[in-house]
Amino acid sequence: MLRGISNGFGTGHICAVLISSIMALGLTCPPQEIASGRMELLDRFYDEYGTLSCMSLKALDDCKNIVGKCAGILDEIISDRLHS
Repeated sequence: MLRGISNGFGTGHICAVLISSIMALGLTCPPQEIASGRMELLDRFYDEYGTLSCMSLKALDDCKNIVGKCAGILDEIISDRLHS
């Protein structure tokens, strides 16, 4: 389902890994936890990179590293919400 956005949307705007991660939150977290999980994900990602923009991120780091960092953040958020 998400293969269509691998390698990004091609627009240079919001990073596709963030969209995919928000979708994962929707699949795994209790409904009452999704909005706060989404905001935590975006805040933590922004704190790490200073941007949510694909074009800006590509200038800062390799996509594999960005995906890995986002996956780590997502894992922590999902774990916290499932075990709280």
